[in-house]
Order: sequence, then structure tokens, then C-alpha cells
Amino acid sequence: MKKILYLILIIFISNNIIKAQDSIGRKQLLRDYYVQDVSEKLNVSLYFLNNKSDFSLSGNKALKLNYSPNDYGAVGLSVRLNWLGIAFGYAPKNLQENYKGTTTYTNLKISSYGKKLGFDIYYLDYSGFYLDNTKQVLGNDFPSRHYIREDLNTMTIGTNFYYIFNHKRYSYRSTFIQNEIQKHSAGSFMINGSLNYFNISADSSIVPKDIDVLKFSPEAKIKKGDFYNLSIMPGYGHTFVAYKHWFLTLSAYAGINFQQQRYTSELKDFKSQVFNQFEFIPRAMARSGFGYNSTRFFAGINGVFDVYNLPLGKSEFISYSVGSASAYFGFHFNLPKSISKYTDKMKKFPDVNFQRN
Repeated sequence: MKKILYLILIIFISNNIIKAQDSIGRKQLLRDYYVQDVSEKLNVSLYFLNNKSDFSLSGNKALKLNYSPNDYGAVGLSVRLNWLGIAFGYAPKNLQENYKGTTTYTNLKISSYGKKLGFDIYYLDYSGFYLDNTKQVLGNDFPSRHYIREDLNTMTIGTNFYYIFNHKRYSYRSTFIQNEIQKHSAGSFMINGSLNYFNISADSSIVPKDIDVLKFSPEAKIKKGDFYNLSIMPGYGHTFVAYKHWFLTLSAYAGINFQQQRYTSELKDFKSQVFNQFEFIPRAMARSGFGYNSTRFFAGINGVFDVYNLPLGKSEFISYSVGSASAYFGFHFNLPKSISKYTDKMKKFPDVNFQRN
């Protein structure tokens, strides 16, 4: 009787092991059909990157102040192998300083595009802005240059985390870091979680003195503030593939943002008032890309469009961007077997990309 029980137990265990192996095999075959992994190749590319670091203040009289830093897009080199990517960018010195003022800034990003999980971590610190729509706001009588605020500073620290549900068929990597190739059209539901801190400071109100005081409420005449954001956003992404190598990726998230505010506004006679409040507001974010990807050559454009809104008073708000847009082209290189036998061990680590501009 014991021998029969042992035999049944052995058959049961063996059957489950075979089923598990078969399931793993089918999943791998499914992913291999939709996605080709080229992460073992050395990925080298040149890119042009433009980070969004501007902000705007919308008034209650349909008036809008658009502040921009005097910075220009960076040209850089990106190198990637398996999980590790490093990108270095060079941005030329501020141009038209007499017209737009001087901006000093630090822009650091770490990103990871995993098969299932991914994240962005960023630190943006900008000092010196100009009013991009000076003529519209202050009229043609203003001197022949932009309204400049060298005392104005913004700092943004944050992170985005996302999870891809249909990771067996859908690859974010193919669009944003090019170490995979989406061979057939596919899509997936996703979910994004975000943490963000925004600080703004200036010597006086960001509203120019020459503007009619009635066009902005006291809350909008902000001169310093701290804003904390927590967002949860479900979303969906889809990559359309044509002629084997051409792709178009569209993805969007929308959800709720929980925001804690503490800011100081400048009132009459240089007096100040502190506002401390909690806001519950909608938020959206999008990532997209278009290009060509093969086992040898790749090129394209992609962008992250991420905007936060900060309600001030009853009908006014600040909007600031933490997104970016880039254009790139590069090549995949095969490594000698004497080297690849060591670099293949890197695959067990999570995907990370370091970028400094």
C-alpha cells in the first residue's frame, strides 16, 4: 500500500513539475513572438534632449504669465549594455543673455524601464527666468527685451513608478531605451504612482509690479512656497508596429493627485500672508515615441509629458512641467564572446539609466 502511495505522490509531483515547465516555456515563447531582446548588444547613440522646466501662472482675468529659463537643449552620448545605461549631455552657454537673462541650473535623472516595473527619479534646480510673453502681458511700451527675474528659483524633486500588466506581449523598453524590439503590435493596461515636491522662491511676488493689481488675487501673488504631491493614475499604452521595424507608441495615465500646499504671498505695502491648505485635484501624464528599431540600427523621437497644477485661491493656478523630449539615432554592436560571457551575468540586475545634463 505504501509503495502505491509513493508511486501516486511521485506521479503527482512529476506532473506538476512538467506543467510548470510547460507553462514557463509557453510564456517565454509568447514573449519571444512579440518582443525581441537585444540587451546583450552594446547600445551606443547620439541624442538631442530638451527638458521642460518652465511654469505659468494663470490669473482670474484670463491673463497668463509664462516663465521660462534661458536654457537650451543638450546634445549627448548614451551608452547601454544589459541593465546599465549612462548618458552625458552638453548644453551650450546661455544665449541672448541681454534679452532673456542668465539661468543657472542642475538637471539630474535616473530612470529604469524594466519588463514589468519601471521608475523615474529626477532633481531639477533652476535659477533665473524670463517672461516669455512679455509683450502680451506688459504691452509694447516695455523695453526691447523680456521681463527678467534673476531672483526667481524653482526646485523639483520627484519620482514616478509604473507597472505593466501585459508585460508578456508589451515592451516599454523598445520605445524608450531600445534594448528590446517590439516585433508585433501590442498594448497593456498600466498603473502609475508618483511623488513630487515643488519649491518656488523669489525676492518679491512673481506677478510684475506693472500689472493691474485687480488681475490677480492676493493668493496668486506668491513669492515662495512648498507643494507636495502624491498621485495614483491608471493608464494604457499601445505600440503599433508597421513593416517589422517602424513603431508608434502612445500611452497615457489619468487619476487623482493629493496635494499639500504651504506658500507665502505678497500683499500691499510689502506685507505677507501665509496660506496652508490641502487640495484634491485630477492629474494626467503621457509618454509617446515614434521611430525605427532593428538589430543593427535604431532612430526616433520620444517624450514624457508631465504637468502639475497648483490651485491658488478660487480660480488661479500655477502649472509646471517636469517632462522632456528627445531625438536619437544609434547602433547595436555585438560583443566578442570573450567579453559577453561576463557581461551576460549583468542581466540579473534591474534596469537603470543615469543621465546628467
